[in-house]
Amino acid sequence: MEKKLPTPDERKLEVNYLYFTFFFAVLILTSGSSILLKESLSGSRLFFFLYATGQAALETAFFVFLCTLIPRYLGKIASLAFIGLTFLFLLLHVIDFLVDRILDLTVWETLVCFILDESIGRFFYLLDASGIPLWIWAFAFLAILAIPFLGIALYQTTHTITLKRPILIRKEWIVQSFICIPVALLFWDVTASRVIHPDSYTCFIKSLPWKWTFLQPESIHFPLTASFAPLASEEEIQQHLERYPVVLKSRPNIYLFVIESLREDCITSEVAPHLDQFKKKYNHFDLALSNGNGSHLSWFSIFYSQFPYSWNEPLMKDWKKGSPALQLLKNWGYKIRLYSSAQLNYYDMERILFGKEEGLIDSYQTFHHTPSLSAAQTDRAALEKLEMDLSENPDLQEGQCIIVFLDSTHFHYTWPTDFAPPFTPYSNEVSYFHLFQSSRKIEEIKNRYKNSIAYVDSLFGKFEASQNLSDAIVVITGDHGEEFFEHGHLFHGSHLTREQTNVPLYIKLGKIKMKNPPAIVSQIDIFPTILHYLGGSPISFLKGKAIFDPTHSPYAISARFNGGKAPREFCIQNKTNKLVAQFENHKDILASKSLKIRSIRDPYDQMLIETPENLGEWIQEEFGPAINQLLEKTSALNSLITPQSLPVLPFSLEPPPFDLEGELLASP
Repeated sequence: MEKKLPTPDERKLEVNYLYFTFFFAVLILTSGSSILLKESLSGSRLFFFLYATGQAALETAFFVFLCTLIPRYLGKIASLAFIGLTFLFLLLHVIDFLVDRILDLTVWETLVCFILDESIGRFFYLLDASGIPLWIWAFAFLAILAIPFLGIALYQTTHTITLKRPILIRKEWIVQSFICIPVALLFWDVTASRVIHPDSYTCFIKSLPWKWTFLQPESIHFPLTASFAPLASEEEIQQHLERYPVVLKSRPNIYLFVIESLREDCITSEVAPHLDQFKKKYNHFDLALSNGNGSHLSWFSIFYSQFPYSWNEPLMKDWKKGSPALQLLKNWGYKIRLYSSAQLNYYDMERILFGKEEGLIDSYQTFHHTPSLSAAQTDRAALEKLEMDLSENPDLQEGQCIIVFLDSTHFHYTWPTDFAPPFTPYSNEVSYFHLFQSSRKIEEIKNRYKNSIAYVDSLFGKFEASQNLSDAIVVITGDHGEEFFEHGHLFHGSHLTREQTNVPLYIKLGKIKMKNPPAIVSQIDIFPTILHYLGGSPISFLKGKAIFDPTHSPYAISARFNGGKAPREFCIQNKTNKLVAQFENHKDILASKSLKIRSIRDPYDQMLIETPENLGEWIQEEFGPAINQLLEKTSALNSLITPQSLPVLPFSLEPPPFDLEGELLASP
């Protein structure tokens, strides 16, 4: 019997062209916008836009192909379920655009690395710490569950329209697209990928629908001569602490203010007049860096004076005693008093910093801002309580280490209703997550941020005016900075840019102001400065150095947020250049044998397009000393563990002497 050949009409497929045109358009819109809105990196935009177009076309063609097969072989219910799944995929692409825009992560990285990697309890705590009420999160998750049904409704509506004006496509066209588009992308890769800078590739690859290309630019690796030094054990640090039995002649109060998301370039006479005056009056620096662009990295480096890549070792090894610097102050007779508006359980930092059951803290005053309260209200309550305690108890005028965490400057950037915001117009609280932000809207978000800084400044001004701080040690810093799309991202945690890492760091040491402070400092220098000033000698087991120590490092190191894991990306910066690198071994960074060089930039984050010919030699010459101090064989912690190698300090030490103008004379 002769086989009947299909007619031309039988070889054609009826397609809901409105639905899939909408699908393709959203993919192109999100990918293209992501590419366009990222910082200018030459020679890359056209390459990635064409690649995004090809991947979007392939994904759309694949779904069209399945959409024609499933009804025929699996029935209508399976077909509708598949349509709902395609719409859910489309939503994930939109969320991916938002996550990339804010955090420089893909939705898949966020899901696998940050959400599925967390315990249920910590996950809910992080939702609460976002400042968004849990009921809104619950509504958002329920809305996501409803998305497939919305997609089905959209498909059915558009299908009714397309039936009136059907368009038939040939089956061969779909099959040919599965062959021709990949071949075209591969050809495009071969001809253009060689001129793509690795830094550009890392930046733009997240904008593609599928996050990959056939070919990749060759990565540059810098070999390490030793492994990265681990954090010393808690027992070893206890041995160090026993070697500093200093008896202080006086114990001036120490005030440490850690202000959330505070970037240095916003501390001006216009925005923050009290902080600006404090900065000019006391010790400040040309460049002060946070050691991380996430709170827990910064807090760890401040209170441990260790590099941020070790932040989670005390957590994983179940340390009991908390910050070694605070332990030393306790040994010297100080009482530790904490006033916090911030949520210190963030990644279990409360236990890491202050020990099991907050054993280091003599007085813990917490002011948690639940949805009924704003951070501005709890900041005010914290400082009012501090002022009241100081005024009512004369014993608190000396021998107190007072730590204050303020949170108004964390998004949503808040101030109370009785504070007149000086910068208008400003954004409302829901405008941060728009898909697209105009220049006007970005300026309104920045105005809101500056209003919150102005409010915190007013609180500090009131506190400063109410206290006698003449002999006190006062330190003011931000835990990290904040970006407003200067480099294509919002908030912090995404890039190690100047906006996210350059923070205020102002240090008052009694009445002393140095003539020639170091040009670059970071947060690991805070407690070494305080302890050296009080005890008269450097503290050998801390990685930071006092600001008046002649051996102070000309480098600063900052690490990038990586959720509850150890950071896998960091930067080393001196006065003229910044090296951004990744650990070659992401799962066990201490086992890395090399560093993957992501980019070389100037201090203003302009990429150095012209890579030095002998890049390895240039890195060694420019950043070799900073890299060496991270390595195990040069670790001061490991080289000073034995009691025989540790100096025994005298029991009565004078603070380091300065002349009348504040110039350091000599180190005792």
